[in-house]
Amino acid sequence: MSNNSQEPQEKVLIIGLGQIGYSNAKYMTSKGLWVEGYDVSQQALHRALDDGVIKKIATDFADYDFYVICISTHHQENMFIPDLRGIYEVAYQISKQGKSGALVGIDSTIPRGTSQRIEQILEHRLHVVHVPHRFYINEQKEHGVNQIRVMGSCKSCCQEKAKNFYEKVLGIPVFPVSSPDIAELTKIVENSYRYVEIAFAEEMKIICDKINVDFNELRHAVNTKWNINMFEAQNGIGGHCLPKDSQMLLDISKGTVNSSIIEAAKKIDNQFRIHLEKPDTPEIHVSLKR
Repeated sequence: MSNNSQEPQEKVLIIGLGQIGYSNAKYMTSKGLWVEGYDVSQQALHRALDDGVIKKIATDFADYDFYVICISTHHQENMFIPDLRGIYEVAYQISKQGKSGALVGIDSTIPRGTSQRIEQILEHRLHVVHVPHRFYINEQKEHGVNQIRVMGSCKSCCQEKAKNFYEKVLGIPVFPVSSPDIAELTKIVENSYRYVEIAFAEEMKIICDKINVDFNELRHAVNTKWNINMFEAQNGIGGHCLPKDSQMLLDISKGTVNSSIIEAAKKIDNQFRIHLEKPDTPEIHVSLKR
């Protein structure tokens, strides 16, 4: 339930209380910060409130010192399609109600140029920094909120304020880069790289099934080499991040290269999903952890 104790001088507003926003709120509250939450979902809001990860439900964006944007940037009906409408709506609302001099930290995955566009919307009345989230729910101790994060700031004053908040207040190590463009590309490149690696494993699984070779045994053998870590081929590439982020990078590549390995990977993933439904040969199921 909500904490009715007196509010401190500095307050944090987490905007978007899905997996990333909820985890951020929980971490920041555990650090002793006064954290409030905002989400279009009443269920998400009351879950965070009842769990004690936020102190209050925000009714507007006025009078906060730190705004942490964690809203989804994929289309609600298709996670493979990026959708920035929500993040720009938040930016316009902050521009009208946000406290001058406050910090706006963007955790959401965004394409190149979005941070600068948000800074223009805010007319540099607030500081803007992009610190793309890194979080793995199955290994929160090792890869939770408190892990090294890339940080791209719109201006030097933004970087100074952000470093103080993330490193000194939150205790989260940051890797500053020269521009928000680099930070924006970092997240989508990370996930696109992983997407391609998984797609390669999927392709090998299809090939092995067609030629009647045990993929898992082959994979285990290949992974004995010190610099190889072939992934498992499971149920297709899903989740909130990999499909959307790889599409963001693919959209960039279309104007720069004649053909893209990411586009090929997406075709392989689609072929693999079809293969799972109608394999050409009986599949050999062996459970091996990587």
